[in-house]
Amino acid sequence: MPDSSEKKHRKLERTLGLGEALTIGIGTMVGAGIFVFPGLAAGQAGTAATLSFLIGGGIALLVAFSSSELATAMPENGGAYYYVSRIFGPNAGFVVGIGQWIGLVFASAFYLTGFSQYMIELLQEMGVNLGDTMVLIAFAIGIVLTFINILGTEGAGKLQNQVVISLAAILVLLFGYGILDATGLIGEASLPDTFAPKGYWPVLTTTALIFTSYLGFVQIANVAGEIKNPTQNLPRAMIGSVIVVMLLYIAALFVSTSALPNEELAEMGETAMVGVARELTGNIGALAILTAGLLATLSSANASILSSSRAVYALSKDKMIPRPISNVNDRFGTPHIALIVVGIPMTGLTLMGKIEILAEVASFLHLIVYGMICVTLIRIKYDRPWWYQADFETMGKWVVPVLGAIFSFGLIAFMESLSIYLGFGVLAVSILWYLLFVHEIEFSLPETARRAYQIEQPRIIVAVDVENPNAIPKALLKAFQNLKLLVLGYRLVPEQTSPEQSREQFEDEAEENLDNVLQDLKDLDIDLQSELVFTPNLAKTINQYSDEYHSHAVLTARPIESVNRLLVPIYSLNQISRRLASVLKALAQSSDLPISLVMMTSRESGSEEEKDITRLKQEMVTELKHAGISEQLIRSQDVDVDDIAEAVSELASEDDVVALGEPDDLERDSFFKTIHQGIQEELDCPILVVLKDEKSS
Repeated sequence: MPDSSEKKHRKLERTLGLGEALTIGIGTMVGAGIFVFPGLAAGQAGTAATLSFLIGGGIALLVAFSSSELATAMPENGGAYYYVSRIFGPNAGFVVGIGQWIGLVFASAFYLTGFSQYMIELLQEMGVNLGDTMVLIAFAIGIVLTFINILGTEGAGKLQNQVVISLAAILVLLFGYGILDATGLIGEASLPDTFAPKGYWPVLTTTALIFTSYLGFVQIANVAGEIKNPTQNLPRAMIGSVIVVMLLYIAALFVSTSALPNEELAEMGETAMVGVARELTGNIGALAILTAGLLATLSSANASILSSSRAVYALSKDKMIPRPISNVNDRFGTPHIALIVVGIPMTGLTLMGKIEILAEVASFLHLIVYGMICVTLIRIKYDRPWWYQADFETMGKWVVPVLGAIFSFGLIAFMESLSIYLGFGVLAVSILWYLLFVHEIEFSLPETARRAYQIEQPRIIVAVDVENPNAIPKALLKAFQNLKLLVLGYRLVPEQTSPEQSREQFEDEAEENLDNVLQDLKDLDIDLQSELVFTPNLAKTINQYSDEYHSHAVLTARPIESVNRLLVPIYSLNQISRRLASVLKALAQSSDLPISLVMMTSRESGSEEEKDITRLKQEMVTELKHAGISEQLIRSQDVDVDDIAEAVSELASEDDVVALGEPDDLERDSFFKTIHQGIQEELDCPILVVLKDEKSS
């Protein structure tokens, strides 16, 4: 029976499908905004405000594409906090995590207040007057939604599905009828007289006003750890939710400006959509839109509570805030304490009544988060971390995240000064908390990244010169479990001689020598294959067989009685890979071989590349520890060198195996030539060349 700590800190289960993920994004975005903004936007820019929603949706898509790539590589709860903390460290991650948490708490309180307003108006439309009970209704609904989320993620997801489907049905019917009416397919056409009555500059300022409509799709990433098949469903949900919402907003504005004059819409302000519905379909339409507004604010509040609690959960799990907050309820499988931590301040804020300025602070914090998501992807594409592998890649490589960062941070300039000051105040408090209460943190890599470089059956090629054969290092091969080995016997052919002529002349002798080598391996419990080749270019031949055989590594043939250590010289920024880490794990875990990581740099210290290599080496050390390899087996050291081959020779003994990662910045032919003509000539021990990830499966 597991102990209590295991129960408390067990992982959240993946219970959310694509539908639930989509509705979290759509439900968060299609909130009060679709009812509030059309009237305000039309008053500022007329029908041209459709361009504002289009531009805002375009910016949101830039962030959605960037976030989708990060989410498929790191599908963990916490979303932006998780990405930023793993790339820029705990300090930056903590600030982003607080931004997500506090921003969503404020937004949830705003949505609940909007819900209570719609409920009061709907009941008044039906002849029931509740009086001034807005605050009490918001407070009560906040408690109910928090309780529903505590009862289970799947239940909250189903509620979200039902609410958003009902909302979408009402909106599609109303907007569909409005479009048919405006274009004259039903009755007489009533298109807007002027597209841009105030010119096109207000389109940009209106974009800043309405961008809060798109705050929500990234919240899907906050619950990534609970989404089924995340590599496919995360990108589909994030990008799909933005596109759906953008089309809904454009339709809402077009229908509004077609049904009523811009001046009348501006005068109605927040209740403009009710007036539009009444104009199109009478009191029934007004009741329908009030019902839709009720559902919209409810779905936004529910999705924000769910997402915010996962941001808190991730912060607590990484010990940024008290660890018990990330406890998972034994019965319901939800982070109940994290939900309470979200629910208490959220319901408290509803008691303030009108909190529009707090909603804008929430928008400020979200824009910071969005910008940092894009900056994180830019940093990843620049650094190319050895552990990073995304199943979804953004279009245009650099273009999407760069534009996303520029527009996200740039929109902040169009906000009210007070909102900017309050937003920076929240960030300042979070930094102060971090400095005072957060201790040094060592992060492990995402679960999928760790799984990605697990090798179930290592595939290794050993090249043996059949003219002067060396013994294959059996001592190393014994350390592998479930090994698949290809012994590639070769004889070098002068360029002026054809391989066919050489084979006719030397094939019998070569086969006999190769058989002797293979006989020495018969006692090994491995999947053994062999090939005999005659070639003028050994490096090219090894390259060819590496691709055809889908090999993970190439081992040089040098006799060795035993293996006492794995020596891993790190001298290239692009040399470290997931596959190198996986091979080291496979060897160390199965045979308790010590690993010596040696960072080799030129005697001119302090270069940026040296700093990056140091950081990458530390990441590998950290991951080897998290893989269960004893810290006593890992030794790390730094040396300044003039000549790589000479330095490796001085460090290696005859009982070592030198493990090298194939660097990304060299063609494989050139790298093999370097190994055989450089480092190998200086060594008496074998070299294990671990190939680049993309060259083998």
